[in-house]
Amino acid sequence: MDLPEGSRLDGMAAKLKRCIYGLKQSPREWYYRLVEYLGRFGFAITAWDPCVLVHETGDLFLAIYVDDITLFGVTGELKEQTINVLKSEFKVNDMGELNWLLGIQITYTDDGITLSQATFIDKILNRFSMQDCKPVSMAIDSNHQSKAIEDEDQCTNATAYQQIIGSLMYLVTGTRPDLAYTITHLSQFNSSPSTKHLTAAKRVLRYLQGTKDRHLFYPWNNQLKMTAYTDASYGNRLDMRRSFSGYIFQLGNATISWRCRKQRPVATSTCEAEYMALAMMTKHHLWLKSGTQELLKEDIPTALFCDSNAAIDVAYNPKLNDRSKHLDIAYHSTQEKVDQGNVPVMYVPSEENLADICTKGMTRYVNHHLCSKIFGSR
Repeated sequence: MDLPEGSRLDGMAAKLKRCIYGLKQSPREWYYRLVEYLGRFGFAITAWDPCVLVHETGDLFLAIYVDDITLFGVTGELKEQTINVLKSEFKVNDMGELNWLLGIQITYTDDGITLSQATFIDKILNRFSMQDCKPVSMAIDSNHQSKAIEDEDQCTNATAYQQIIGSLMYLVTGTRPDLAYTITHLSQFNSSPSTKHLTAAKRVLRYLQGTKDRHLFYPWNNQLKMTAYTDASYGNRLDMRRSFSGYIFQLGNATISWRCRKQRPVATSTCEAEYMALAMMTKHHLWLKSGTQELLKEDIPTALFCDSNAAIDVAYNPKLNDRSKHLDIAYHSTQEKVDQGNVPVMYVPSEENLADICTKGMTRYVNHHLCSKIFGSR
């Protein structure tokens, strides 16, 4: 930023009294300005998430994303007062009932609420000239195996590949857990993709063409019980022999959180890979549990499921044997939580493990079966 003509002096700098757009610290300064102001009217930052504020009555929640502010609570005097308080201090556009949020369409029905990104998918398809492509039933083939490329196979248009993956990452974050493994896997090759990787990325676009109307469904009066599933694939990154961890959390029958991540250490057995995935799920469960306790003031019952009896055995029996003596101490936090009774871990068959979709390519039947449970139906 340059000073205007006539105000520049050699060896002198200007002091900025108010933060403006374009500076690195602007979002931070805006956040603290907003939080400090709302604190005068009974709102406090939650320990669970600093971008979520709760009113002292517990009847109104406020979520902040940069300069987008969303109110959650029963329509009434408190909600109207809060809107008027914001309008009195800031230039605010009241958009009314929440129907769109960060590219996610929110629809209210007699049965519940749906979250969809069909419009965003159409924009992606148009951007990459795939709006008339032929749909496929699977985002990635169950036998797909990718590794770092040879020089002669390098993609000539790496930028296009990176743009596709970047667009799809936001889709996964918003409403599409069925793509978590596919995009996590393909994103590993962003720096130097091959023509095969670009073909695989375009296949995902063809998959979206046929599933653009898929949405997350949250029924009214859903029973407040939490269910979590975890899974791991063993050594399916061929050139590095890394495994993938994944989990899916549901509140009642509604999917609320998911993740796929490549494991950093090399697992030397399927038991070790599954145990590391179990540890990742445990940490996220404790975070979600703290959130529900802070926001809802109640302890929601939870059941955690894993399809590896070996990993469950290690979690419940902290004994040394050939299977467990080499496990990193960082992953034994699961044992501690199990002993305290905070994490009940149970077995689930692989074909019913929802997290399976976050760790590997599926067959058509298994993918359809798991998606029907993940997304729900109206």
